[in-house]
Amino acid sequence: MPGYRRHFQDADVVFVTLVTNSRRRWLSSDRSKAMVLEAMRETKRHHPFKHFAHVILDDHIHWLLQVGDQLTASDIVAKFKLNHFYRWQSFGPSNGTLWQPRFYDHIIRNERDFRRHMDYIHYNPVKHGYVSIARQWRWSSFHTWVERGKYSHCWGTKEPDGPGQAGEP
Repeated sequence: MPGYRRHFQDADVVFVTLVTNSRRRWLSSDRSKAMVLEAMRETKRHHPFKHFAHVILDDHIHWLLQVGDQLTASDIVAKFKLNHFYRWQSFGPSNGTLWQPRFYDHIIRNERDFRRHMDYIHYNPVKHGYVSIARQWRWSSFHTWVERGKYSHCWGTKEPDGPGQAGEP
């Protein structure tokens, strides 16, 4: 197995993708998604970091966060997975591992990169065919950003420039 190295620094903003083990769709119920959201909140309560955006889909989540001086994104993900595991166990033992052992991360380079990843997160339910417009998906931070005036209520009917698309070096 390759030796992965993650090079985080204080105050890095990091885009994280966590995928369910074997892409099983155990996150398809509202109850499962609510449990993930509560585990995110609980992790933030005990291990302060900035939570900018998230989306919870049936087999993966995307999360945009800023780490502090005491924690890395790897620490946050590990604490989240542990918190989520205990919540999941309270509803009965799980059959195997819930999450893939590793996760994808990308350190945000600048404001443009930040905006593109925010758009990617909020457009993801449309991209995967769950809804036809971003506002229809309740399991993301989109509505919070609409309230803050960063998105219009009708945003997300067509794919924005996202990570890996035009303009990505």
